[in-house]
Amino acid sequence: MSLTAITPEGTYEVRLIEPMPFNYSVAVRHRVPGSEVAAVARELMDKDAVEHAAQWADFGYVASAYQVKVSDVTGQWAVPVPFQL
Repeated sequence: MSLTAITPEGTYEVRLIEPMPFNYSVAVRHRVPGSEVAAVARELMDKDAVEHAAQWADFGYVASAYQVKVSDVTGQWAVPVPFQL
């Protein structure tokens, strides 16, 4: 199963991921309606990434290097969905 777009009626998981090479999840929002994915992703980047990067600034973290990953959770398994702010 693969999705080419986020649908308003879908249910998604939106994750904020640390910069490479670590790739750990910093924050996760579960059961996000498709119509709210972009707003939730923007909040994660504008708030959570900035706060997390500030805590780790001594190690070179910058908020703009974080990524948002979106997965479809309407099925049995989460499926990555192409997404870009």
